[in-house]
Amino acid sequence: MEDNNDELLDEQNEAVEAQVSLPQDIQQTALAFLPGRVVLKLRAVCRFWRDCIQVPNFVDRHLNNALCFHQSIAFFTSVDDGLFCMYTFDPTTMNCKSLDFVLSCRFQMSDPCNGLVCAYDSRGAVEVLNPLTMKHVILPVSELQSRALSSEYFLGSVQSKNEYKVVCICHRVRFLTFEVCTVGTQLWRAVRESANLLKTTKAVIVNDVMHWLLLDVASDFTRRILLFNLTDEIFSETAVPDTIKDHNLELFEGEGKLHLLAMPSKGSASEVSEIWVSNSTCTVWDHMCNITFLLPSGMRPHFLHKKKLFYGNQKRFYYIDLEGGAGSYINVPSDECIVSSGIFVDSLLLHSVTGLVDSRTLLMGSDYAGSSSHAAGSSSSGAGQSFKEAKSNKKMKWRMTQISAKKT
Repeated sequence: MEDNNDELLDEQNEAVEAQVSLPQDIQQTALAFLPGRVVLKLRAVCRFWRDCIQVPNFVDRHLNNALCFHQSIAFFTSVDDGLFCMYTFDPTTMNCKSLDFVLSCRFQMSDPCNGLVCAYDSRGAVEVLNPLTMKHVILPVSELQSRALSSEYFLGSVQSKNEYKVVCICHRVRFLTFEVCTVGTQLWRAVRESANLLKTTKAVIVNDVMHWLLLDVASDFTRRILLFNLTDEIFSETAVPDTIKDHNLELFEGEGKLHLLAMPSKGSASEVSEIWVSNSTCTVWDHMCNITFLLPSGMRPHFLHKKKLFYGNQKRFYYIDLEGGAGSYINVPSDECIVSSGIFVDSLLLHSVTGLVDSRTLLMGSDYAGSSSHAAGSSSSGAGQSFKEAKSNKKMKWRMTQISAKKT
Protein backbone atom coordinates (compact mmCIF):
# COMPACT_ATOMS: atom_id res chain seq x y z
CA MET A 1 0.00 0.00 0.00
CA GLU A 2 2.82 2.41 0.87
CA ASP A 3 4.53 1.69 -2.44
CA ASN A 4 1.30 2.37 -4.30
CA ASN A 5 0.88 5.65 -2.43
CA ASP A 6 4.45 6.64 -3.30
CA GLU A 7 3.88 5.86 -6.97
CA LEU A 8 0.73 7.97 -6.96
CA LEU A 9 2.52 10.83 -5.23
CA ASP A 10 5.38 10.58 -7.75
CA GLU A 11 2.88 11.08 -10.57
CA GLN A 12 1.25 13.97 -8.72
CA ASN A 13 4.70 15.39 -7.98
CA GLU A 14 5.46 15.66 -11.68
CA ALA A 15 2.09 17.28 -12.29
CA VAL A 16 2.60 19.83 -9.52
CA GLU A 17 6.13 20.66 -10.68
CA ALA A 18 4.77 21.25 -14.16
CA GLN A 19 2.24 23.76 -12.82
CA VAL A 20 4.25 25.39 -10.05
CA SER A 21 7.26 27.40 -11.18
CA LEU A 22 8.44 28.40 -7.71
CA PRO A 23 11.70 26.93 -6.39
CA GLN A 24 11.21 24.24 -3.76
CA ASP A 25 12.68 26.36 -0.96
CA ILE A 26 10.09 29.07 -1.72
CA GLN A 27 7.35 26.44 -1.67
CA GLN A 28 8.56 25.32 1.75
CA THR A 29 8.50 28.90 3.03
CA ALA A 30 4.94 29.38 1.79
CA LEU A 31 3.79 26.11 3.37
CA ALA A 32 5.34 27.15 6.70
CA PHE A 33 3.00 30.16 6.89
CA LEU A 34 -0.20 28.15 6.41
CA PRO A 35 -2.41 26.94 9.30
CA GLY A 36 -1.48 23.47 10.50
CA ARG A 37 -4.80 21.97 9.41
CA VAL A 38 -4.19 23.14 5.85
CA VAL A 39 -0.63 21.84 5.83
CA LEU A 40 -1.79 18.37 6.88
CA LYS A 41 -4.27 18.26 4.01
CA LEU A 42 -1.59 19.32 1.53
CA ARG A 43 0.47 16.22 2.33
CA ALA A 44 -1.63 14.37 -0.23
CA VAL A 45 -0.80 16.76 -3.07
CA CYS A 46 2.66 15.44 -3.92
CA ARG A 47 5.65 13.60 -2.47
CA PHE A 48 7.74 16.76 -2.05
CA TRP A 49 5.10 18.54 0.03
CA ARG A 50 4.54 15.41 2.11
CA ASP A 51 8.24 14.92 2.81
CA CYS A 52 9.22 18.53 3.38
CA ILE A 53 6.65 19.14 6.12
CA GLN A 54 8.07 16.25 8.13
CA VAL A 55 11.56 17.78 8.27
CA PRO A 56 12.38 19.04 11.80
CA ASN A 57 13.55 22.43 10.50
CA PHE A 58 10.22 22.93 8.71
CA VAL A 59 8.23 21.93 11.80
CA ASP A 60 10.13 24.50 13.89
CA ARG A 61 9.64 27.25 11.29
CA HIS A 62 5.95 26.42 11.06
CA LEU A 63 5.58 26.61 14.86
CA ASN A 64 7.25 30.02 15.01
CA ASN A 65 4.86 31.33 12.35
CA ALA A 66 1.84 29.73 14.03
CA LEU A 67 2.69 31.40 17.34
CA CYS A 68 2.61 34.76 15.55
CA PHE A 69 -0.33 34.32 13.16
CA HIS A 70 -2.48 31.30 14.04
CA GLN A 71 -3.29 31.41 17.76
CA SER A 72 -6.68 30.42 19.13
CA ILE A 73 -8.44 30.62 22.47
CA ALA A 74 -9.18 27.02 23.47
CA PHE A 75 -10.71 24.95 26.18
CA PHE A 76 -10.92 21.18 26.48
CA THR A 77 -13.82 19.25 27.93
CA SER A 78 -13.95 15.71 29.22
CA VAL A 79 -16.64 13.61 27.57
CA ASP A 80 -17.69 10.02 28.26
CA ASP A 81 -15.14 7.17 28.22
CA GLY A 82 -12.30 9.57 29.02
CA LEU A 83 -12.44 11.22 25.59
CA PHE A 84 -12.05 14.98 25.09
CA CYS A 85 -13.47 17.76 22.94
CA MET A 86 -11.42 20.83 22.01
CA TYR A 87 -13.30 24.07 21.36
CA THR A 88 -11.32 26.87 19.69
CA PHE A 89 -12.27 30.54 19.29
CA ASP A 90 -10.91 33.44 17.29
CA PRO A 91 -9.03 35.64 19.81
CA THR A 92 -10.25 38.86 18.16
CA THR A 93 -13.92 38.18 17.41
CA MET A 94 -14.34 35.34 19.96
CA ASN A 95 -16.37 33.44 17.35
CA CYS A 96 -16.19 29.66 17.55
CA LYS A 97 -13.65 28.42 14.98
CA SER A 98 -13.75 24.67 15.37
CA LEU A 99 -14.60 21.71 17.51
CA ASP A 100 -12.22 18.76 17.43
CA PHE A 101 -12.41 15.36 19.00
CA VAL A 102 -9.25 14.61 21.00
CA LEU A 103 -8.58 10.89 21.02
CA SER A 104 -7.41 9.87 24.47
CA CYS A 105 -8.49 7.43 27.16
CA ARG A 106 -7.34 9.61 30.06
CA PHE A 107 -9.51 11.76 32.30
CA GLN A 108 -7.38 14.84 33.09
CA MET A 109 -5.36 17.17 30.92
CA SER A 110 -2.68 19.82 31.30
CA ASP A 111 -3.03 23.23 29.69
CA PRO A 112 -1.83 23.35 26.04
CA CYS A 113 1.79 24.09 25.22
CA ASN A 114 2.67 24.92 21.59
CA GLY A 115 -0.12 22.70 20.31
CA LEU A 116 0.64 19.77 22.63
CA VAL A 117 -1.20 18.60 25.73
CA CYS A 118 -0.48 16.05 28.44
CA ALA A 119 -3.40 13.71 29.23
CA TYR A 120 -3.36 11.51 32.33
CA ASP A 121 -5.38 9.68 34.93
CA SER A 122 -5.00 9.44 38.70
CA ARG A 123 -3.24 6.05 38.54
CA GLY A 124 -0.20 7.34 36.67
CA ALA A 125 -1.08 6.53 33.05
CA VAL A 126 0.13 9.54 31.07
CA GLU A 127 0.71 10.53 27.46
CA VAL A 128 1.76 13.59 25.48
CA LEU A 129 -0.39 14.12 22.41
CA ASN A 130 -0.92 16.43 19.47
CA PRO A 131 -4.67 16.89 18.90
CA LEU A 132 -4.10 18.12 15.35
CA THR A 133 -1.93 15.31 14.00
CA MET A 134 -3.66 12.71 16.22
CA LYS A 135 -0.33 11.28 17.34
CA HIS A 136 0.73 10.61 20.93
CA VAL A 137 3.55 9.10 22.92
CA ILE A 138 2.90 7.10 26.09
CA LEU A 139 5.19 7.86 29.03
CA PRO A 140 6.23 5.15 31.48
CA VAL A 141 4.97 5.00 35.07
CA SER A 142 7.79 5.51 37.57
CA GLU A 143 8.10 3.55 40.80
CA LEU A 144 7.23 6.67 42.81
CA GLN A 145 4.13 7.31 40.73
CA SER A 146 2.96 3.73 41.18
CA ARG A 147 3.15 4.15 44.99
CA ALA A 148 1.67 7.66 45.14
CA LEU A 149 -1.83 8.37 46.39
CA SER A 150 -2.42 10.31 43.17
CA SER A 151 -0.37 12.19 40.58
CA GLU A 152 -0.76 15.36 38.52
CA TYR A 153 1.13 16.21 35.34
CA PHE A 154 2.11 19.47 33.63
CA LEU A 155 3.72 20.06 30.23
CA GLY A 156 6.22 22.83 29.50
CA SER A 157 8.82 23.71 26.88
CA VAL A 158 12.53 24.53 27.00
CA GLN A 159 12.92 26.78 23.98
CA SER A 160 16.72 27.03 24.20
CA LYS A 161 17.03 23.24 23.83
CA ASN A 162 13.93 22.65 21.70
CA GLU A 163 12.71 20.20 24.35
CA TYR A 164 9.43 19.46 26.06
CA LYS A 165 9.28 18.28 29.64
CA VAL A 166 6.52 16.76 31.75
CA VAL A 167 6.55 17.52 35.48
CA CYS A 168 4.73 15.10 37.77
CA ILE A 169 3.61 15.98 41.30
CA CYS A 170 3.21 12.76 43.28
CA HIS A 171 0.90 13.14 46.26
CA ARG A 172 2.17 11.13 49.22
CA VAL A 173 1.02 10.99 52.84
CA ARG A 174 3.09 13.86 54.27
CA PHE A 175 4.86 15.43 51.33
CA LEU A 176 4.94 15.98 47.59
CA THR A 177 7.51 14.51 45.23
CA PHE A 178 8.36 16.28 41.97
CA GLU A 179 9.55 14.21 39.01
CA VAL A 180 10.56 15.28 35.49
CA CYS A 181 10.57 13.44 32.16
CA THR A 182 11.96 14.91 28.95
CA VAL A 183 9.63 13.88 26.13
CA GLY A 184 11.47 11.39 23.95
CA THR A 185 13.73 9.98 26.68
CA GLN A 186 11.11 7.88 28.49
CA LEU A 187 12.98 8.36 31.78
CA TRP A 188 11.69 9.94 35.01
CA ARG A 189 13.99 11.59 37.54
CA ALA A 190 13.05 12.87 40.99
CA VAL A 191 14.03 16.51 41.51
CA ARG A 192 12.45 17.47 44.83
CA GLU A 193 10.60 16.27 47.91
CA SER A 194 8.70 18.93 49.81
CA ALA A 195 6.46 19.20 52.84
CA ASN A 196 5.48 22.75 51.85
CA LEU A 197 1.79 23.27 51.23
CA LEU A 198 0.78 24.66 47.86
CA LYS A 199 -2.36 26.76 47.59
CA THR A 200 -3.12 24.71 44.50
CA THR A 201 -0.98 22.06 42.84
CA LYS A 202 -1.95 23.32 39.38
CA ALA A 203 1.16 24.92 37.89
CA VAL A 204 1.11 28.27 36.11
CA ILE A 205 3.67 27.98 33.31
CA VAL A 206 5.31 31.06 31.82
CA ASN A 207 7.93 30.42 29.14
CA ASP A 208 10.22 27.76 30.71
CA VAL A 209 9.29 28.30 34.38
CA MET A 210 6.53 26.71 36.45
CA HIS A 211 5.00 28.64 39.37
CA TRP A 212 2.97 27.73 42.44
CA LEU A 213 1.71 29.85 45.35
CA LEU A 214 3.01 28.60 48.70
CA LEU A 215 0.47 28.52 51.51
CA ASP A 216 1.47 30.11 54.83
CA VAL A 217 -0.21 27.82 57.37
CA ALA A 218 0.09 30.32 60.23
CA SER A 219 -1.71 33.11 58.39
CA ASP A 220 -3.66 31.26 55.68
CA PHE A 221 -2.20 33.73 53.18
CA THR A 222 0.06 33.08 50.20
CA ARG A 223 3.10 35.33 50.50
CA ARG A 224 5.71 33.43 48.50
CA ILE A 225 5.90 31.76 45.10
CA LEU A 226 7.67 28.49 44.33
CA LEU A 227 9.44 28.47 40.95
CA PHE A 228 10.80 25.53 38.96
CA ASN A 229 13.06 26.32 36.02
CA LEU A 230 12.60 23.65 33.36
CA THR A 231 15.92 24.46 31.71
CA ASP A 232 18.25 23.79 34.65
CA GLU A 233 15.65 21.96 36.79
CA ILE A 234 16.35 24.13 39.82
CA PHE A 235 13.74 25.27 42.36
CA SER A 236 13.69 28.73 43.91
CA GLU A 237 11.31 31.00 45.83
CA THR A 238 10.32 34.63 45.52
CA ALA A 239 8.06 36.98 47.46
CA VAL A 240 4.84 38.61 46.31
CA PRO A 241 4.63 42.43 46.52
CA ASP A 242 4.48 43.67 50.12
CA THR A 243 1.34 45.74 49.54
CA ILE A 244 -0.77 42.69 48.66
CA LYS A 245 0.57 40.10 51.09
CA ASP A 246 -2.70 40.07 53.00
CA HIS A 247 -4.86 39.74 49.88
CA ASN A 248 -6.39 36.62 48.37
CA LEU A 249 -3.97 35.86 45.53
CA GLU A 250 -4.23 33.89 42.29
CA LEU A 251 -1.50 33.36 39.68
CA PHE A 252 -2.14 33.34 35.94
CA GLU A 253 -0.23 33.64 32.67
CA GLY A 254 -0.69 36.49 30.25
CA GLU A 255 1.09 36.85 26.90
CA GLY A 256 4.39 35.48 28.13
CA LYS A 257 4.39 37.08 31.59
CA LEU A 258 3.39 36.00 35.10
CA HIS A 259 0.46 37.90 36.61
CA LEU A 260 -1.07 38.12 40.08
CA LEU A 261 -4.74 38.77 40.75
CA ALA A 262 -4.96 40.28 44.25
CA MET A 263 -8.49 40.30 45.64
CA PRO A 264 -9.61 41.73 49.01
CA SER A 265 -9.29 39.26 51.86
CA LYS A 266 -12.36 37.65 53.40
CA GLY A 267 -14.41 40.12 55.41
CA SER A 268 -13.16 43.18 53.54
CA ALA A 269 -15.78 45.65 52.28
CA SER A 270 -13.69 46.54 49.23
CA GLU A 271 -14.73 45.31 45.78
CA VAL A 272 -11.55 46.44 44.06
CA SER A 273 -8.99 43.87 42.90
CA GLU A 274 -5.47 44.53 41.67
CA ILE A 275 -3.54 42.96 38.82
CA TRP A 276 0.24 42.85 39.06
CA VAL A 277 2.76 41.68 36.45
CA SER A 278 6.31 40.45 37.04
CA ASN A 279 9.53 40.67 35.08
CA SER A 280 11.07 37.55 33.55
CA THR A 281 12.82 36.51 36.80
CA CYS A 282 9.91 37.30 39.15
CA THR A 283 12.14 39.65 41.12
CA VAL A 284 10.33 42.87 40.19
CA TRP A 285 6.56 43.39 40.26
CA ASP A 286 4.72 46.24 38.57
CA HIS A 287 1.18 47.29 39.36
CA MET A 288 -0.81 46.86 36.13
CA CYS A 289 -4.28 48.12 37.09
CA ASN A 290 -7.13 48.12 39.60
CA ILE A 291 -10.45 46.62 38.58
CA THR A 292 -13.85 46.55 40.24
CA PHE A 293 -14.11 42.78 40.01
CA LEU A 294 -14.13 39.89 42.48
CA LEU A 295 -13.58 36.37 41.20
CA PRO A 296 -16.74 34.33 41.91
CA SER A 297 -16.41 31.56 44.48
CA GLY A 298 -15.15 28.27 43.05
CA MET A 299 -13.50 29.89 40.04
CA ARG A 300 -9.91 30.70 39.18
CA PRO A 301 -8.23 32.85 36.52
CA HIS A 302 -6.95 30.89 33.53
CA PHE A 303 -4.97 33.35 31.41
CA LEU A 304 -4.89 36.87 29.99
CA HIS A 305 -4.92 37.54 26.24
CA LYS A 306 -5.52 40.75 24.29
CA LYS A 307 -6.77 42.56 27.42
CA LYS A 308 -9.27 39.80 28.14
CA LEU A 309 -9.07 37.87 31.42
CA PHE A 310 -10.33 34.31 31.02
CA TYR A 311 -11.57 32.37 34.04
CA GLY A 312 -14.18 29.79 34.98
CA ASN A 313 -15.01 26.45 36.51
CA GLN A 314 -15.90 23.02 35.13
CA LYS A 315 -19.20 24.10 33.59
CA ARG A 316 -18.67 27.70 32.44
CA PHE A 317 -15.91 29.50 30.57
CA TYR A 318 -15.85 33.29 31.11
CA TYR A 319 -13.90 36.28 29.95
CA ILE A 320 -13.84 39.89 31.15
CA ASP A 321 -12.73 42.67 28.84
CA LEU A 322 -10.40 44.74 31.03
CA GLU A 323 -10.68 47.73 28.69
CA GLY A 324 -14.45 47.90 28.23
CA GLY A 325 -15.48 46.11 31.40
CA ALA A 326 -18.05 43.81 29.72
CA GLY A 327 -18.16 40.12 30.53
CA SER A 328 -19.33 37.06 28.59
CA TYR A 329 -19.54 33.33 29.18
CA ILE A 330 -20.25 30.01 27.51
CA ASN A 331 -22.03 27.06 29.10
CA VAL A 332 -20.52 23.73 28.15
CA PRO A 333 -22.88 20.83 27.34
CA SER A 334 -24.39 19.20 30.41
CA ASP A 335 -22.45 15.94 29.93
CA GLU A 336 -19.06 17.67 29.58
CA CYS A 337 -16.65 19.26 32.08
CA ILE A 338 -13.88 21.74 31.35
CA VAL A 339 -10.51 20.22 32.26
CA SER A 340 -8.04 22.53 30.51
CA SER A 341 -7.77 25.87 28.70
CA GLY A 342 -5.21 28.17 27.15
CA ILE A 343 -3.75 29.53 23.93
CA PHE A 344 -3.64 26.83 21.27
CA VAL A 345 -1.68 26.72 18.01
CA ASP A 346 -2.03 24.19 15.22
CA SER A 347 1.48 22.74 15.34
CA LEU A 348 3.06 19.66 13.79
CA LEU A 349 5.16 18.76 16.83
CA LEU A 350 5.96 15.20 18.01
CA HIS A 351 6.77 14.14 14.44
CA SER A 352 10.22 12.73 15.30
CA VAL A 353 9.62 11.26 18.79
CA THR A 354 10.34 7.54 19.10
CA GLY A 355 7.35 5.40 19.99
CA LEU A 356 4.63 7.55 18.45
CA VAL A 357 1.17 5.98 18.42
CA ASP A 358 -1.65 6.84 16.03
CA SER A 359 -4.48 8.04 18.28
CA ARG A 360 -7.03 6.94 15.69
CA THR A 361 -6.52 3.34 16.78
CA LEU A 362 -9.09 4.22 19.42
CA LEU A 363 -11.68 4.39 16.69
CA MET A 364 -10.79 0.97 15.39
CA GLY A 365 -11.69 -0.89 18.56
CA SER A 366 -8.12 -1.93 19.36
CA ASP A 367 -6.84 -2.10 22.92
CA TYR A 368 -5.10 1.04 24.05
CA ALA A 369 -1.76 0.45 25.72
CA GLY A 370 -1.75 1.55 29.32
CA SER A 371 -5.31 2.83 29.25
CA SER A 372 -7.81 2.71 32.07
CA SER A 373 -9.72 -0.53 32.22
CA HIS A 374 -13.17 0.71 31.29
CA ALA A 375 -11.83 2.82 28.43
CA ALA A 376 -9.63 0.18 26.82
CA GLY A 377 -10.92 -1.10 23.53
CA SER A 378 -13.32 1.78 22.95
CA SER A 379 -15.39 0.88 19.92
CA SER A 380 -15.60 2.99 16.82
CA SER A 381 -19.37 3.23 17.21
CA GLY A 382 -19.07 4.49 20.81
CA ALA A 383 -16.45 7.10 19.99
CA GLY A 384 -18.28 8.09 16.84
CA GLN A 385 -21.51 8.62 18.76
CA SER A 386 -19.72 10.79 21.33
CA PHE A 387 -18.25 12.88 18.53
CA LYS A 388 -21.62 13.23 16.81
CA GLU A 389 -23.23 14.49 20.01
CA ALA A 390 -20.36 16.90 20.63
CA LYS A 391 -20.55 18.26 17.08
CA SER A 392 -24.16 19.26 17.68
CA ASN A 393 -22.84 21.85 20.16
CA LYS A 394 -20.40 23.46 17.74
CA LYS A 395 -22.45 26.65 17.30
CA MET A 396 -21.65 27.82 20.79
CA LYS A 397 -22.39 31.48 21.43
CA TRP A 398 -21.14 33.77 24.14
CA ARG A 399 -23.74 35.20 26.51
CA MET A 400 -23.40 38.49 28.30
CA THR A 401 -22.95 38.23 32.05
CA GLN A 402 -24.00 40.69 34.72
CA ILE A 403 -20.49 40.55 36.13
CA SER A 404 -18.35 43.42 34.87
CA ALA A 405 -14.89 44.76 35.53
CA LYS A 406 -13.89 48.38 35.25
CA LYS A 407 -10.47 49.91 35.67
CA THR A 408 -10.20 52.39 38.49
